Amino acid sequence: MATIEMIIRDDHGNIIEGRAKKEYKLDIGNQSFNAIEAAVGTFKNSALPDLKADLLKEAQDHFIKKKRPIKAKWHKSSSD
Repeated sequence: MATIEMIIRDDHGNIIEGRAKKEYKLDIGNQSFNAIEAAVGTFKNSALPDLKADLLKEAQDHFIKKKRPIKAKWHKSSSD
């Protein structure tokens, strides 16, 4: 059985929060073309949603840190 380890890093080489390291097992059975193709398909179906979730979370966290706080301006009207 083969194992794929996936580590997601940012542009600076820092591990992105979430799943710091995730392992995926590939059951390639008798190592025939069909078995390998099926194992890769299974890997894609399980790994890509995890990858997408981690990248979206990182983008959201980056957006929240980058967003400036909104300063409310209160105007007193002459009728107050």
